[in-house]
Amino acid sequence: MAGLVDDGARRIGENVRNAREYRGMSLEALAGLVGRSKGWLSKVENGKARLERRSDIRALAEALEVSASDLLGEPAPMIRPRDRAYGDVVRLREALFDSSLDNPPDVPVRPLSALVELANGDIREKRRAADDAHLSTVLPGVLEELHVHAVQGDERERCTALRLLVDLCTSAVNVLRHLGQVDLAWIAADRAEKAARLLGDPVMLGAAAVAQASARPSAGMSRPLRDAERIAGTIEQVIGDSRTGHEVYGMLLLFAALARQIQDDTDGASERLAEAKRVADRLGEQPDASPGEGWQSFGPANVGVWRTMLAVEAEHPETALKAAADVEVNALPRRSRKAALAIEQARALAMLGRNESAVRQIRHAEKLSAVAVHKNPMVRDLVADLYDRAAGRDLRGLAWRMNLS
Repeated sequence: MAGLVDDGARRIGENVRNAREYRGMSLEALAGLVGRSKGWLSKVENGKARLERRSDIRALAEALEVSASDLLGEPAPMIRPRDRAYGDVVRLREALFDSSLDNPPDVPVRPLSALVELANGDIREKRRAADDAHLSTVLPGVLEELHVHAVQGDERERCTALRLLVDLCTSAVNVLRHLGQVDLAWIAADRAEKAARLLGDPVMLGAAAVAQASARPSAGMSRPLRDAERIAGTIEQVIGDSRTGHEVYGMLLLFAALARQIQDDTDGASERLAEAKRVADRLGEQPDASPGEGWQSFGPANVGVWRTMLAVEAEHPETALKAAADVEVNALPRRSRKAALAIEQARALAMLGRNESAVRQIRHAEKLSAVAVHKNPMVRDLVADLYDRAAGRDLRGLAWRMNLS
């Protein structure tokens, strides 16, 4: 790719070509397996066409007998010490490796009430601000201490610690996914699942299932993503009037919609999205004064972000842009969700050939959450493709900040 030298991550198309050649498969054979033309596949491999849909990535991965992560180039290289803007991934890694509910770490602990206050105060605000660097430095110690309380506390303390572990391990999943650390994100999700199982609470098990679905590349149709619909059905009958229960149920429906769309079941995706919207509309947006915002930002505005993304996945860019225009952006509590909306708008605009507008949306997303943009393999591929077509000043700066030039 002329003019671009990245930090070790290949274009997705290059990974497809390498996997195809390793399998000894011809262009014609692979294209036939995924129902595409030889010309299209050749353009993908040569960086002249983007892989814009998760369903295409999934189909190629299955035909090549590799994982979607292999094609996406994840996990990204471990953050180097000089990359302090991305926080302390090494410390978070150590906390996950050294803590378990069978053998908690030997560390001094603060009172559980102090950890709850921290989670509802500083950590909550940093989550809203998409400050992944700060979260990666504060979460390790809190996660270690919660493991201790979950094992050594009385019954009430254990339940509180386990519930907080599910929530903060989910937060760690999001941080690590933004940093491109897929394997570590899965470990964090596994910790959430183990805590939920000890609680025996169906809602918390559903919350952990959302963490697990978030931890893996969605294009790979991981088991947690496939299971989202089944688990949503399981908890639907037991959530009662619990707001958190309905929020977890709604998030599971959104992942179920994505799973349907990746399998090109647009009608099925629309049905699950519509049900999630009904749940969100009944709940409304979470009041800003509440100590705990809507679980994983679930609400009407966030459902609108997912609607935009699903329209892009269905290759309906005009519909996606209309859905994005209907989102009440100020109602999105977290900058990362605002960045996600801008990313999907950029993808839709690029599909329509409106490249300058696409670059503006990516830059907007970068200002909201730089890490979520810089380490996102699909955004990196989009930026590299746009750079090949026209390298304006804004695009050159964006590519440089992403270590693509």
